Amino acid sequence: MNNIKPVIIFDVNETLMDMTPLKKKINALLDSGKGFRIWFGMLLQYSMVDNSTTNYHDFSELADATLDMAAAALNVTIKDKDKKEALQTIKQLSAYDDVPKGLQLLKDNGFRLATLTNSPHATLSAQLQSGKITRFFDATLSIDAIKKYKPALETYRWAAEQLSVNTSDAILVAAHGWDIAGALQAGMQAAFIKRKGQSLYPLAPKPGFIAKDIVDFANQIIAHYK
Repeated sequence: MNNIKPVIIFDVNETLMDMTPLKKKINALLDSGKGFRIWFGMLLQYSMVDNSTTNYHDFSELADATLDMAAAALNVTIKDKDKKEALQTIKQLSAYDDVPKGLQLLKDNGFRLATLTNSPHATLSAQLQSGKITRFFDATLSIDAIKKYKPALETYRWAAEQLSVNTSDAILVAAHGWDIAGALQAGMQAAFIKRKGQSLYPLAPKPGFIAKDIVDFANQIIAHYK
């Protein structure tokens, strides 16, 4: 066992925040049960285009643009008013039921907690307030400050620098296989949260922790670092 506790860095969307209301609105807007999945895949794809071309747009701009693209791909027409209303839902989400309890367990056991999200600062702040979990975090980091989206390696290394720790002394907690793969490749430790519909990337190294939710993860890491 190791007594040196790592800083724990959380992804936000789908890891801490329940995206179900947003999924329902996007599916209805695009008139498809797969609408959210198609749109969110495009959103991640074009964030990587920005990384590759150094032509940065914040995640909200990309969300708007790729929602138009998803509508075109599905051959549906969407109104700007309806699009903006649907996208605002991301700021009004609730945290998963396990999140406050898990975060409290970690704080009670002496772990420093932070976020690292692709969302811009304004969205991140609104999400943490909506989820009633702002108080748990010592730092709330957004890639908007570095203008390089996860899973770019420099983003994880930048986060570790902001938290004044070595990359290896930080652990990224996420429900996305691509995020876990990026963190591990950057030299961080990682924990995968098995949210519904999510899976690890089979061609990447396995994370040190795999948990059903944040409480399960908290119990695992507390036991590990006793």
